[in-house]
Amino acid sequence: MKNIGLSLLLLIALFSFSSCEKEEPRPDYYYSFKVNGVLKEFKANNDAGVTFLERGNLRVALFNMVSGDVASKNAVIMSFRNTEQIQLGLRYIMQNPISVNGTLSPSIALVYFDENGKEFGATLLQSSNPGAFDDCSFKITQFTTEGSVGEFEGVLFDQGDTRPLDQRTPLIITEGKFFLPNFVSTV
Repeated sequence: MKNIGLSLLLLIALFSFSSCEKEEPRPDYYYSFKVNGVLKEFKANNDAGVTFLERGNLRVALFNMVSGDVASKNAVIMSFRNTEQIQLGLRYIMQNPISVNGTLSPSIALVYFDENGKEFGATLLQSSNPGAFDDCSFKITQFTTEGSVGEFEGVLFDQGDTRPLDQRTPLIITEGKFFLPNFVSTV
């Protein structure tokens, strides 16, 4: 049930980008990564970007890596929750939990939609889910006036797999890189 809610949250974030007006000249935004050793490279479409939100002392960054006309194919959606500003060059790790409304939750969730639209995710906090090996991390290596440059990686699982957590087959994302436009909102 938590995974469905998280997926819906991430998809809402994805569609929120489509309502933003875009400037005409645009740098070559991109994202790339290896899935189980196979390189995937994409030119980011106009809906891609990093949205930075602040609400009270909670800071959220939504990374929306999409290409082409179908937002649920060849896409990576990542959310990050923290109480401090994101620091340049610092690697953030999913398994460093954050307390949200008194409940420990992963600080990062990463969802990947493959070329067929199949959903894989790193969404479980290992300390709360014995047998879970979900994990992911990211760091922003450069902020520019045109966007954010960074890296990411993860150990993801088929979100439809109902087997015990320790019996799921991992999908490994390595060497993830992105250059995406920034959007800032103080909600």
